Amino acid sequence: MRFSSVLILCLLNVSVLPAAEPLFDLADSLYRVGADQVTPDVRKLPSHLEYVYRASEDNYKFCHHPCLIEFNGMLYCVWSNGKVGEDEPGQRLALATSRDAQNWSAAKPLFSKDQLKAYDAHVFVASGLLVWDKKLIVFYTITPGRNFHENTALYFSESADGRAFSDPVRITDGFFINPPVVLRNGRLVMGGEYVLAGDRENKRSKLIYHDGMSLATGWTESSLDEGDISRIGYAEPNFIERPHDLVGFFRNYTGHLLVSRSRDSGKSWDPLSDSGIPDSTARFATGSLPGGQRYVIGNTLYKKFDRRALLISLSSDQGQLFDRCFVVRDEPAMKRFEGQHKLDGWQYPHGIVWNNKLLVVHSVNKEDVAISIIKLRDLGTEKRKEGRP
Repeated sequence: MRFSSVLILCLLNVSVLPAAEPLFDLADSLYRVGADQVTPDVRKLPSHLEYVYRASEDNYKFCHHPCLIEFNGMLYCVWSNGKVGEDEPGQRLALATSRDAQNWSAAKPLFSKDQLKAYDAHVFVASGLLVWDKKLIVFYTITPGRNFHENTALYFSESADGRAFSDPVRITDGFFINPPVVLRNGRLVMGGEYVLAGDRENKRSKLIYHDGMSLATGWTESSLDEGDISRIGYAEPNFIERPHDLVGFFRNYTGHLLVSRSRDSGKSWDPLSDSGIPDSTARFATGSLPGGQRYVIGNTLYKKFDRRALLISLSSDQGQLFDRCFVVRDEPAMKRFEGQHKLDGWQYPHGIVWNNKLLVVHSVNKEDVAISIIKLRDLGTEKRKEGRP
């Protein structure tokens, strides 16, 4: 007589937890590893590469966490900019602009010297851009010299003209490097890291959402069951909105992105589960394309901290099935200047749709800022129509 394994475990008084339901499907062999045993065996997309900023002996040599947005007919790029290495005192926010994504203005500091007097020994980390109430908003983290200092917090500044920005306004404690996602209902959802010692004893990912018009108020913390937090260092959450839910993606040490689902627009979240999407442990980007496609861009590789290539995973049905994957960048890239925490490669992407193109900004070796310009027709988006899956 045969007994099911579940029945046997029940007779032994062992608790049984149901397997987590996959939040989406992956096409068969989508991430089959290639000859180098690190990069999935997929074809490379045609794209055009432009540099926003290049480090030299005469300027700042650390660049990271870049983000893009269009405001009043102009493209704006903001990133973390340090003299030598990452997260060293004096790290600032740099800004460059362009009308065509190819010719960029010289980089300049986001804030004036007078605005920075109170932050001489601090580190500024770019967190994202947003157009809100006809103003350009820059989000950023300020930390007093080291990551996870208890006074590390998320701030924002605003500008009506894209040139002069207001003094820092504090939002909440935490370390944030990803921009907020604007949901269909107008809510903002944003993810970062806890920094207070009491918090980090049992949790890592700090998820917040915002309702209302004033960005200085209206932020609320969400709840998330992360399970074993030893697998999570920097979670750096990002999100994809689908017709009936919101999916969060989380960086970690397992080799795959972790995922969670919210059915109430970011107020509460299901326990973390395995996505099946390879990740070398780096910041990634998510977003939507015309016609209902969703994407994840990152170092979708099979080696920890390897950033030799950027890949884009695509879903044609609003995030129910990821059925295509392409290489965006894989040219050899090696740093020219030594510095704290610097790594070779194409990394920390952020994407926006602009003029029938997907613009993917990324750092190169943590010392240059570049943009990969991809035509939407090469992603198969132009003839699709948005609809329910």
